Amino acid sequence: MRSYELVVVLKPTMSDEELNAKVEGIQNLIQQNQGTMTNLTKWGRRNLSYPIQKFNSGYYFIFNYETANSKLPATLEYNLRIDEDVIRFLNMKLHKPKAANQEVA
Repeated sequence: MRSYELVVVLKPTMSDEELNAKVEGIQNLIQQNQGTMTNLTKWGRRNLSYPIQKFNSGYYFIFNYETANSKLPATLEYNLRIDEDVIRFLNMKLHKPKAANQEVA
């Protein structure tokens, strides 16, 4: 199983119902493609460091998930790229830290 972290920034003009529906849609997409959600963090509305699509703020969500399906990250990125409510996203593979068995001289 590989671990991933997905950061999604949604438009600030969305209502709470629309935000919840969009988050559930992303979670369902992960689960339908043999992924398991490990954590969901809602950062809320934050200011952007520079305007994106004429927006100065956005709603931030962090999805942590695990999957053995190597095609899931590409599928997620494709669906997020064509979604008009997504301002930005970043999907990262998380590496497990190596064991510190070596002594430092």
